[in-house]
Amino acid sequence: MAWNTTNGKRKRPNKIWGYILVVFTTALVYILDHPLGALPALGPLLDPVHGCWANAEPASFDYNLNEDLPALTGKAIVNFDDQFVPHINATNDHDLYYIQGYLHAWFRLWQMEMQTRAAAGRISEIAGEKALPFDRKQRRKGMVYAAENSLRAAEANPVTKAMLDAYTAGVNQFIATRGKHQLPLEYKLMGFKPEPWTNLKCILLLKYMADDLSGESDDIAHSYLRTLMSEAEFNLLYPDKIPGSSPVVPAGTPFAPATISVSAPPADSSSFVPISATDFESLPQHGKGSNSWALSGSRTASGDPILCNDPHLGLNLPSLWFQVQLSAPGINVCGASLPGAPGVVIGFNDHISWGLTNNYRDVKDFYEIKPVEGDAGKYWFNGQQVPYTTRMERIAVKGKPDYVDTVQYTIHGVLLYDGRYHEKFSTRKLLAVKWMGYEASNEYMAIYKLNRAGNYDEYVDAIQHFECPAQNMIYADRQGHIAIWGQGKFPAKWRGQGKYVMQGLDSSTLWGPVIPMAENPHALDPAQGYLASANENTTDTAYPYPYTGDFVELRAWRINELLAKTAEVTVPDMQAMQGDDYSILAANVLPMMLDACKVYKGKYLDSLRAWDYQLRPYSMCGTVFQHWWKILYSSIWMDDLPNVPGETLPLAERTMQLMLTDSTLRFYDDPRTAKRETLADIIRRSYYQTSQALAEKEKKGSLDWYKVKNTGVRHLAKLDAFSYTGLETGGWGNTINAMKEDHGPSWRMVVQMGKEIEAYGIYPGGQSGNPGSKYYANYLPMWVKGQYNKLHFYPAGKAENSAAKYVWTLKPASK
Repeated sequence: MAWNTTNGKRKRPNKIWGYILVVFTTALVYILDHPLGALPALGPLLDPVHGCWANAEPASFDYNLNEDLPALTGKAIVNFDDQFVPHINATNDHDLYYIQGYLHAWFRLWQMEMQTRAAAGRISEIAGEKALPFDRKQRRKGMVYAAENSLRAAEANPVTKAMLDAYTAGVNQFIATRGKHQLPLEYKLMGFKPEPWTNLKCILLLKYMADDLSGESDDIAHSYLRTLMSEAEFNLLYPDKIPGSSPVVPAGTPFAPATISVSAPPADSSSFVPISATDFESLPQHGKGSNSWALSGSRTASGDPILCNDPHLGLNLPSLWFQVQLSAPGINVCGASLPGAPGVVIGFNDHISWGLTNNYRDVKDFYEIKPVEGDAGKYWFNGQQVPYTTRMERIAVKGKPDYVDTVQYTIHGVLLYDGRYHEKFSTRKLLAVKWMGYEASNEYMAIYKLNRAGNYDEYVDAIQHFECPAQNMIYADRQGHIAIWGQGKFPAKWRGQGKYVMQGLDSSTLWGPVIPMAENPHALDPAQGYLASANENTTDTAYPYPYTGDFVELRAWRINELLAKTAEVTVPDMQAMQGDDYSILAANVLPMMLDACKVYKGKYLDSLRAWDYQLRPYSMCGTVFQHWWKILYSSIWMDDLPNVPGETLPLAERTMQLMLTDSTLRFYDDPRTAKRETLADIIRRSYYQTSQALAEKEKKGSLDWYKVKNTGVRHLAKLDAFSYTGLETGGWGNTINAMKEDHGPSWRMVVQMGKEIEAYGIYPGGQSGNPGSKYYANYLPMWVKGQYNKLHFYPAGKAENSAAKYVWTLKPASK
């Protein structure tokens, strides 16, 4: 027994303190080894060998690797360039996609797992009961159902099945050979382990993107708005085509006659289901934006086409994209890939380049369902009692019993709202939803062919497989051609179909047959020498098939204005244009706003009178205008259109047009006041409110625009320590540089298709998903400043590369 010494005398330790020490140690071990509420077990997290410390990578970390992989059929080389971009050189397709899956998992496994879990409605398994409402919504939306339909199509095709099988095997090889100390930090923080990857997860990732880009609908809001105004007034505020639209396919482009006959619309009682304010709790806000354009050699200094693309999506870390070059016999492609998906989604190869913007043509409609009284398992359709198809959704919840939800499907689609499901944006009516994303499709075949396309005809053949989400697909090649397609799978609809909630009692409101892909709107080598897309209307009125959608115009007007003036442009010119902060909204409405306040003085007004309409990062004028416009816009609409969320109100560009052309619009007057208000009255009132608010704000700090809008790139798990906020960026949703708080250019690319391809790109983040890596967010400072990396594109078959910073040598494992 050990002895303590006090004043030179030996003393036995107190037994009680010994017992306390044992109990304390036991309790501490228990606490460290078990989760506490939402917190993971701290013991594994703080383990000095396997815990969070293992994820810290020194700046001098050596990424060189020699490894034997069991599923490889031949030797492969991966060269990492000075930007940490891998260039994969393989001897066949199988090894190429196997290594891509292995690479994606190495650097982005947690991101891949979380995004596909979110798509499938499985976050509650790891986050607990707080995630249950989100998971229920995902199950209600039929996300797994949609993915299962498309998986059958992808696996029925031997090419895409082999592609997915190889990629999945690569991901699983990484998972199987990594100890817990090598797992991403977020697994340790959240207290779970990766599960095996599957082909279904690859499909779920694309469905997650499809839902993000085409999964919202204004039907419910529009039906409510129709109860507040006449059809004529609704069409004035919400026209199918905004006057002065700059369509994706240039106005005047000839279209072939329709080969599918379009039905006449039924009576209004069938096509319009009234929604009152008591029928819903709230409505979702939505809207994603992107820019793309291509110039023919007639407008460039080099005489070669230039293609530009910057899809605007959520700004997150780890980054949405992962840059890569894929090279094997028959393929040599470079660009942005999606972790969790094989192939390159946006990029270029030895012959062609392409980019994407979202096409907001409506492919999601709601139907009111009439249940059979006394029989909860049936509904009425065409005078018959039809049984629902039932799908039991079992949702695992961490620390709780499984939650079982019954989801019913109708001939129109999933019964999203059935009286048993309530959420923030729910409705009290029984509504089923028809969405093109439920249809079986094989977008991986489009990616496979697009990556290998050698000319325009092969590009057209490839994109026929891209069905949902619909995209405006811009194109340029080394032969000098430029083109664009409004590509997707579209039903032939009668005019106005899907604008409102429709009755689902009979077949009169069903979608018509699918429009042949060859009749999707497109243009090749237009006389104007350029093509552009910024989520605006796809065509002019000459297109023979009616359609509606959530189209916007402000960015398109600015892009077309600039491109129409171009001559002998260069790659740096196009990079600067992607960062253009000019507000065409301000340029149009601010003179009217200032005129209404011409008798007023003050530093805000004085500065606005000299402003150049640029929403630069340090612009006080940008802050003043945006705040003033926000209050004025709300003053015009909110008093007459209560309970309607901001993004379902008339578009800013339509509001701008009405302000400039209609001074008597009834919405200028607040019906709650005795005095009749004019537009000038509310302009002055909104300025007074703005000046008061900004004066108070200015006392607390600067009115620099970037500080007010607070653009940030935030960690997917909302972990502040791994996020970046307050970025010094300009722009807003009404400028080409569409930087909002958490949404903006997710990948900027400029490619000149000359004899030697010259390409540049940047995204907000870095190649690694590890917050402890120097490659986690190393691109971010350049992205904020509007700078680009030169995209290294090596010749096909060049496995040895002296410029490589790191090299992976991968060989088949001996049997």
